[in-house]
Amino acid sequence: MRRKSIRAFSMMLLMMTAGCLQAVDGVIEDIDRTIDALEGDYPKLDLPERTRSSPSLHTYDACETLLEDLKTAVYDEMIVNLDQQSYWHWVTEPIMMRMDGGSIFAEPELALADDSATDTGGAGSGQTTESREGEFSGTNNQEAGVDEADFLKTDGYHIYMLNGQLLLIMGVPEFGELTLESNLTIEGNPTQMMIEGDRLVISSSIYYWSLPEDSDLRKLMSEEVTATDPFSDVTYSYTKVQNLVKYTVVDITNRSSPVVEKEMYIEGNYHTARMVDGTVRSVTHLWTYFDGIRNWVELPEEYWSVEDTDERMGIWNDSVKQTVLDNEQVISELTLDDFVPHIYEIREGEIFTHPLTYEQCTEFSASSDSAGRGFTTIMTMQMLNEEVSLEVDHITSSWAHVYSSEDTLVLAEPANDGWWFWRNSEWEDATNIHSFDISDANHTTYLASGRVEGTVNDQFSISEHNGSIRVASLPTTGGCGGGWLKQTRMANRSGRGPQTKSLS
Repeated sequence: MRRKSIRAFSMMLLMMTAGCLQAVDGVIEDIDRTIDALEGDYPKLDLPERTRSSPSLHTYDACETLLEDLKTAVYDEMIVNLDQQSYWHWVTEPIMMRMDGGSIFAEPELALADDSATDTGGAGSGQTTESREGEFSGTNNQEAGVDEADFLKTDGYHIYMLNGQLLLIMGVPEFGELTLESNLTIEGNPTQMMIEGDRLVISSSIYYWSLPEDSDLRKLMSEEVTATDPFSDVTYSYTKVQNLVKYTVVDITNRSSPVVEKEMYIEGNYHTARMVDGTVRSVTHLWTYFDGIRNWVELPEEYWSVEDTDERMGIWNDSVKQTVLDNEQVISELTLDDFVPHIYEIREGEIFTHPLTYEQCTEFSASSDSAGRGFTTIMTMQMLNEEVSLEVDHITSSWAHVYSSEDTLVLAEPANDGWWFWRNSEWEDATNIHSFDISDANHTTYLASGRVEGTVNDQFSISEHNGSIRVASLPTTGGCGGGWLKQTRMANRSGRGPQTKSLS
């Protein structure tokens, strides 16, 4: 019955899209082949078991264990990607080629992915000593006492704005009046800043290809590789990481002449930052590209001229096996240096590289059922003191939303990446909620984790009050929006599990 229904639907689809009946008889066999493939008749790979247990974070106590878990995550994702390649090659290509009026076996078009994602002083305005507290509004902060990064800040006497690469400082001698005090060029693409007294902490993104050719940072972000083949040795450079997040501390004691005090970089992409009582907590995410790992099947040239299906299948299977073997070799040679975000600091004009780990990888943690290999990094930085001090926490995770109150930081990250659901469709979308105690200015301490159904849209879907975390999530099925909002309270300090209440 199912075969007849699918065949009827496919016939209707062909007639509507092709606009004629002349090819109907010729495609019956192709439809049957496609139906068989949809029901499992395509060269499948043995995929790793993927299941869910607990979202709670466990801390690593050995770098070797961490590295093995990361390698396993890379391998599992690679195998799933190759299985997807097999599916799209054997299931979709025959019917689509026939519908286009050509041979059912034709060389597909390959889409090549693009790897691409001067100081002046103004006249100082007089600043009165009269307090303006309560007479001006600051920029939007979700929680009182927490300074959120933004492109515009004010202290009541001055307005600070990021415009392109410039930090603009404007005086407000009287309400309704503006004077340009100074501007300062910031490296990279400055997007947000925080203010504490006479210091600004500015976050900016730096793209590898925008760095000068002779930049020391550019040399640190790339690696020269010699690829060998039977005919020649080819030397090329590739970038393991294309993005840096930079934090620049600017002394604005003299608004007419701001001075860059400190500069720190971390590999990855910017999430957000918060500042509470002078302590900056930065949240970034790194997903590293590994040169040499192929997520596609490299086929010999003669494959495309073979018309016998069984012969083509044999060539395909041999090519897949060779691709897996080649990838296994590359994965076996990976080190922690390939995975972990590097942190750099400018000290007396020189670049200082912080160690990957200070504590035998105890800064790293992951959920019990984590299948990811990206890192969300929480950096706790004392950047306003004379000497920079920092504490780093790396969580194996997907891209996360970040919420912060004065004493609690919350990460909301998808429980699984998209590839995890391939041939594993009995699972629905879910979001892991991780909470951290940030009441200590020098330390970030993990508290607890929970899991909610569906997806969390943004930081404003999260709040915390008296130790309870409230989350609004949107359950989805098959990646489509729609459903009910859910409010979940996670009693993180009591150790109890999530309590869920459905709301319209």
